[in-house]
Amino acid sequence: MDKEALGEYIQKKLRRNETRLRLNDKLIGDQGAAFLAGSPLMEKVRVLIIYKGGIGDDGVLALAKSEYLTDLKELYLENNQVTDVGAGYIAASKNFSQLQVLNLYRNLIRDAGAIALSRTTNLPNVTDLNLNYNFIGDEGAIDLLTKSNFKKINRIGLAYNQLGKRGTRTWDAFRFRKKFAVLDRAGKLGGLDNNFIGDAGLSILLKTPGLANLRELSLNNNGLGDEAAIALANSGLLSRLSSLRLAGNNISDRGAMALANSGNLKNLRELDLNFNRIGNDGAVAIAQSRQLANLEALRLGQNKIGSVGAQALLNSPTLKNLLYPIFGFY
Repeated sequence: MDKEALGEYIQKKLRRNETRLRLNDKLIGDQGAAFLAGSPLMEKVRVLIIYKGGIGDDGVLALAKSEYLTDLKELYLENNQVTDVGAGYIAASKNFSQLQVLNLYRNLIRDAGAIALSRTTNLPNVTDLNLNYNFIGDEGAIDLLTKSNFKKINRIGLAYNQLGKRGTRTWDAFRFRKKFAVLDRAGKLGGLDNNFIGDAGLSILLKTPGLANLRELSLNNNGLGDEAAIALANSGLLSRLSSLRLAGNNISDRGAMALANSGNLKNLRELDLNFNRIGNDGAVAIAQSRQLANLEALRLGQNKIGSVGAQALLNSPTLKNLLYPIFGFY
């Protein structure tokens, strides 16, 4: 698309919406990006989307230096040819200080570009950074996730890069921290059913300050194992809980015994362990637990409890306050 055609096209687009310009599958190249950067028509644009535009590093440099894009809120350069050099141009630009969304999906950015973005102080308002489908490895990812100057960041997209185990674990931890913080602010931290957070996610959850204020915590169907149950049992933040739901996980006798012996769960009135892998030893520990003496509801349906565990529960000297049957799905 030559400059004349591009000028006519963007004028037509901006007449419909002067603050949002989307160039979808328009091969404008670096020269087209330079034309946009130098056009006064762009002065009121707050959202700029260039999808499959053939933009490389030179085009990014032109945009980064533009005097007409200093109030840009969202920049999408998806499916282009931006490398570490272009990422560095964005990081070095003082004209993008108002950016809230930076989308560099499917480009050619590697660790050096990720680190340049991570270390810049020129993008203080970015809340959403999309780097999916690039070539970033553990070094760049971990720097972004643990050392960046993005103080307001809520989301960093790193899917389909070259992350190894360390990078993936760090990214998972980052996403869990952000998710739990959002739920905490919304007063919804206690309802985490079907989030598949696993033991690693639970360890992040147990560092969330708002947990200490909860009376109910529901973690059904989250892929939690014995390590998670042990961590829950050992957490002093859960001392106010009256209800703990752990149905549909992978907790076995070891985890059940930890819960039974926890001094932090004395206030529990409800404990739901339906659909786990608890056997006789875990059932006996719960039956003999003085820590769980205040329970009014105990659910142990669809576990691996045999006659020995069932008999221990039936004759429990401590579970005297139960209002419902121990087995079943109530």
